[in-house]
Amino acid sequence: MIKTFASELEYAIPSEIRKYLVVALNGHSDSDIQVTYPVHANGFPLLIYVYGDQPTLHINGESECTRDRLYIAGQVYNVEASISIEGKFGLVGFLLYPTAPYYLFHKSGEYFLNKWQSFSDVCPVQCSSLMNSLSPHMDRLEQVGLLVNFLKLLAANSLPRVEWLDQSLKKIYKHNGLLSVESLADNCEVSVRHYRRKFKEVLGVPPKYFSKVVQLNSVFELIKSGKHENLHHLALDYGYFDQAHFISDFKKLMGESPNQFLMGKTSYLKTYMGKRGL
Repeated sequence: MIKTFASELEYAIPSEIRKYLVVALNGHSDSDIQVTYPVHANGFPLLIYVYGDQPTLHINGESECTRDRLYIAGQVYNVEASISIEGKFGLVGFLLYPTAPYYLFHKSGEYFLNKWQSFSDVCPVQCSSLMNSLSPHMDRLEQVGLLVNFLKLLAANSLPRVEWLDQSLKKIYKHNGLLSVESLADNCEVSVRHYRRKFKEVLGVPPKYFSKVVQLNSVFELIKSGKHENLHHLALDYGYFDQAHFISDFKKLMGESPNQFLMGKTSYLKTYMGKRGL
């Protein structure tokens, strides 16, 4: 069991990059392990530095291992994804806001979709000094500090912000994903076609799919926190016709019911799940 695979690391993210990073992450296995665990859509990409043995990503039965220890993991969309680990494993990194890969790395969200992209392949500025400085033997906070200092450089060279899209994402989170694409486009004063095109370009996934992920994560956030008395009423409050409809959608995304997920062998992945506003 990976006891601390996805713990949030207590680290104060500097103000100049706070709009790109959600939280710092730290995880490790205490000994050699052999495990395969599912990767689920939660709407957030990752920036991860792996120390220890390299994991392998499986997408629809095809396997891939990054050649670097530092990589960007993009959005998960309409695939069966999992990660397998053999050996002693650890990571530090960040949960990124949905638009961060686009702004920081000057690449469309589709470029990162269902992939781990090696940091050195996508970085818009010279990163050899960072890659040479990072070491598996360093203190975890020291590793995070190096990443943060380099991310400040990327932030200084970021693409211009798409303000209407950023505001639209805030609305999606505020309303727990319960807004139609038409109303979102109208609020941004752009056509539905342009809204869908730009949204998919920046985030990598269609707005309707992303909103559904936010909706499910909004409900799951309350389930895992225990801040609910009745799942039926909770599902209704978050836009579902009934409890069964919510559980069905959750199973499609997660492969099992909410209670099965929380009580299952991969329950430690719940750190990644749950709504996190912008």
